[in-house]
Amino acid sequence: MGTWRTAKDPSVYGLAEIDITETLAHLDAYANKHDVKISPAHLVGKAAAYCLQRRPESNAMIRGGRIYLRKHVSLFYQINIPGEGADKIKNATLSGCTIHHAENLSTAGIAKAMAEKVELVRSHKDRELAGSLAAVKKMPWWMARYYLDIASWLIYGLNMDLSWIGIPKDPFGSIMITNVGSLGIDLAWAPLCPYTRVPLLLTVGLIQDKPWVVDGKVEVRSIMPVCVTFDHRVIDGVHVSQLAYDFKKCFAEPMKYLFHD
Repeated sequence: MGTWRTAKDPSVYGLAEIDITETLAHLDAYANKHDVKISPAHLVGKAAAYCLQRRPESNAMIRGGRIYLRKHVSLFYQINIPGEGADKIKNATLSGCTIHHAENLSTAGIAKAMAEKVELVRSHKDRELAGSLAAVKKMPWWMARYYLDIASWLIYGLNMDLSWIGIPKDPFGSIMITNVGSLGIDLAWAPLCPYTRVPLLLTVGLIQDKPWVVDGKVEVRSIMPVCVTFDHRVIDGVHVSQLAYDFKKCFAEPMKYLFHD
């Protein structure tokens, strides 16, 4: 806490390669049973919620130079919103949605909750983000950083509820997840964003078949890379090793941890 002043400094990066062959073998049956599309990001979110529930000391935030533990796990998913007009790619924007109390949701529950919120965000009907996004779009670009810093200080630093002016309470949650694999990107590490106060970011890369050692033999397995960025003021190597152990266990035994209801 005495070494770094802001989240611009203490970024630590890591890479976890997860064998999800067993998970993929049961994925379609589970998705069909619940009539919902399950993406790698949903699986990662379910596993992350389990890990943070198991290791509550990592489900924390910094306020006023002190570490506070969260009572619940909230997942923030980054969402790409297609632009309007002829050039939808050029006019696209990045937004997000937060799934609160994720520790109480199944994988299907996370997928359904996210689908509903994504639809609201893309149709500009999401009340949690509409007000704040509209405010940012109307102000000069140089004012955006001050607006975000002040809003972050009020929400997180002073623990104020600003939902009455369109800024949701705890808008970025416990952990941030983005699925760059859906864009065809193999690996990417996301930077910590100071105003979000999120200490842990997971970037899901492209799933590919790779040679993998299983019980002393080389087999072709489906491997999912997960790039990790964490705030060293909150999380250290011991915490990460514990989280990684639980995370990999979820995909090694998916029927027990990912696909149970």
